Amino acid sequence: MAGRKTYGQFCALARAMDHVGDRWTLLVVRELLIAPARYGDLAAALPGAATNLIAQRLRQLTDDGIVERIGPAGAHYALTSHGRGLEPVIMELIRWGAAYMATGPGNDVVDERWAWLAVRALLEGLAPGLPPGAVAVRCGEFEFSVVVEGSGRHVVREAAGERRAVVSAPLPALLGAVASGEWDDVRLEGDGAFARAVLDPGSSGRPPWP
Repeated sequence: MAGRKTYGQFCALARAMDHVGDRWTLLVVRELLIAPARYGDLAAALPGAATNLIAQRLRQLTDDGIVERIGPAGAHYALTSHGRGLEPVIMELIRWGAAYMATGPGNDVVDERWAWLAVRALLEGLAPGLPPGAVAVRCGEFEFSVVVEGSGRHVVREAAGERRAVVSAPLPALLGAVASGEWDDVRLEGDGAFARAVLDPGSSGRPPWP
């Protein structure tokens, strides 16, 4: 930590913030939770961050054992097993932050890939009473699946083999449907009642956000 500003407190939260509390750091982690990425991919996904700042954050994360370089010539950045330990933290922050999404995107950057993380944060887990099956979710050109099996609901990057319904919507409309039950701007194909039930956070027995 030499040469780096710290909070100087013997507290686990303060020590964690020493490593991931700088601006843009957790958003770099968010991108790498979606998939390993090249430096150029990260710069494109974080247009508000100066390229030298992204390079600095990647260097710090690598030095801290949170990120590693993989592939031929180390061209891609990926989370280490230690870095993936941040995943439940990110998921809870997304759930907590969902309450601030009701105002819509305004002039903010919208990336349809973020839908996968948002839907995972809001839906994944126990879903007692839901029948088995899968819903394909299309958000722009990005597609993922919500699969119910046993008593669990899982949000996966893979396309579902047999799907009972297809949900298509831009990111703001999709979040509105999942978080608030507003389906006006969502296109439904197949078993609409099943899709609405599967994409309802209340079916897990917990509110969509704290």
